[in-house]
Amino acid sequence: MNNVKYVAIFLPLFLSYFLETAPIISYFTAWSGSFLLFYLSLTGFIAPLPNDLPFAQQMMRPIIIIQLIFCGFNFCSSIFNFLDTLGMQDWEWRPNYFVNMEKVRNVAEAQRYYLLGHISLLLGMYSKNISLVKQRYKLREDLDWSIFLLFFTFFGVIISFVTQFIPGFRQVSEQFHNLSFLSGTYALCYAIISKNRNLIVYAGAFYTYNFVQILVSGFKEPIIISFVLVCIFMYPYYRKIVLISIIPVIYICFVLVPAYVQAFRGMTLNEDNVTSLSDVRDKALTEALDKKESNWEFLTGRLSEISMFTVYIESTPKRIPYYGLELVNQALIVLVPRIAWKEKPVTEKLVMQRVYDAGVVSDLAKVSAKPMYIVDGYLSGGILGIMISLFAYGYALQYLCGLAESWFGGYFLGTAIMFNGLFSIFWRGLSFEFILNVILYSVLTMWVVQRILYSYDFLEKIHDDNPLNAVL
Repeated sequence: MNNVKYVAIFLPLFLSYFLETAPIISYFTAWSGSFLLFYLSLTGFIAPLPNDLPFAQQMMRPIIIIQLIFCGFNFCSSIFNFLDTLGMQDWEWRPNYFVNMEKVRNVAEAQRYYLLGHISLLLGMYSKNISLVKQRYKLREDLDWSIFLLFFTFFGVIISFVTQFIPGFRQVSEQFHNLSFLSGTYALCYAIISKNRNLIVYAGAFYTYNFVQILVSGFKEPIIISFVLVCIFMYPYYRKIVLISIIPVIYICFVLVPAYVQAFRGMTLNEDNVTSLSDVRDKALTEALDKKESNWEFLTGRLSEISMFTVYIESTPKRIPYYGLELVNQALIVLVPRIAWKEKPVTEKLVMQRVYDAGVVSDLAKVSAKPMYIVDGYLSGGILGIMISLFAYGYALQYLCGLAESWFGGYFLGTAIMFNGLFSIFWRGLSFEFILNVILYSVLTMWVVQRILYSYDFLEKIHDDNPLNAVL
């Protein structure tokens, strides 16, 4: 990057700090700065995008999908909370509402940190050349994708099912579940695109089964992701249909799904009324469809976590000193398998302790409010902590994606399935302890899968026989 492009990246951040005494303008400057970064990065202004595929066919690469979801969720969803702080409710301004300017200043400060994190993330990604991946393996030229996708999907299902009964292999089970979900979804879309009727039946049955299971999980994210993935995979081939469906999908993801999950959780908590999960699912769906209440609380509270971030900013370093490398040390402790260290501290307790100390939630409350990745960066060292942690996040994204493409013959298997299946935690970003743990064991799983596929001739060697050399 030349100096002009560096100025373009940092300009909205400098401007938002210059306008710090006008917190409302400063907030909107920082918030809109993330959208400017989306434009500069996705148009190739900062650095060229990979040219091996058209833009629409490489949307699962980190510079596109993870940047949009991670930054969109963490940095851009705060707008609803900020409008609520200014006095808006249900898209109408509340009459005679007293605006707490101290709270406005806190939210604006948090948004400036968000923009700094977004910039650092991009710099980390660009420090690892996004347009250059050295291929070491390629898919066999006569590979039948329809057969392979079915094989890979059911391979993941079997491994996931078997490992869930083995002590200490819960994470492995979840990894292969994610792989089978990505592969199965891609198989369904590939079947529709290629008009393969047999594959449509098998892949459609698998996708439907998975979706039904997701509906009784009690979580919003898997339901939303199941819709998002289909749209992404289908977009290059059915653009008009996908674009037309954007508004209904947005309604489903941000209105219907939150209402459904809220109703489902409420019904399952009342054990006296629970007959079967399928009955609860149907009743919750009916209630969600009939729900007339506003989803403003979801948009301002649960969608964005900026209100919790402001609590951390108020408590650290004024009341609680920066953690320094303490959180990193805890993340390293978590890497030790419990089977080798039975007295190892519980990860959830390690993470929640700093939540209780900051006063985000009470230690008596039966809720989980784990800090996001950027919050841990701030708690570790303020502005410098955010810059270092988000730079490392971006670098790790690009490095691991490149490694997956190098090992698995390019974008479709390497990035779309392997990388996003094993490292889906990057889509949202959690605490240091969870992120580092997932990275280590997902790399090991990815290497094992690569060796299996190479041994059974699904992959062919291009350069070196040992994929570990690609790490060096």
